Amino acid sequence: MAYIFGLILILGLIFSATTGVNFAGDLWNKMTNRVSEFTFPKSQKEIVIDNLNSQYSLLDGFFSDTALDLLQNKNISTEDKKIIQTAIQSFGSSKDLVSKIENLTKNDKSITKALIEKVFNLDTESSPANEPDPTSIPPNCNLVCGE
Repeated sequence: MAYIFGLILILGLIFSATTGVNFAGDLWNKMTNRVSEFTFPKSQKEIVIDNLNSQYSLLDGFFSDTALDLLQNKNISTEDKKIIQTAIQSFGSSKDLVSKIENLTKNDKSITKALIEKVFNLDTESSPANEPDPTSIPPNCNLVCGE
């Protein structure tokens, strides 16, 4: 049995090397994602935000195409056009609010998750707060202006 498993693994690596598919990297990413999902399941907030985003994709299609066509239609009264315009604006603002909430919940980590990510260095996203400004001057340099 181990012989067959080893043979399949070696053939998979050879196949991935010849076709240009990163078999080992994809396998590693899938495995770490599954372990992460099992270890840190989605909270109720994340599930609600995912559901909102999926519903917003349908509404986004309506407000980006159909509502603009309705605004250009001559058979619709100006009052109805104002109502549609208000709905488009409120949809845009609510979509921005959902994206802000999504960012807040992504940054909100439990103590256990933050500790595990810190210990195993799993936090691969570089935060702009850690990077210096492009015009920052190191403290050991003196800035002297010549005339």
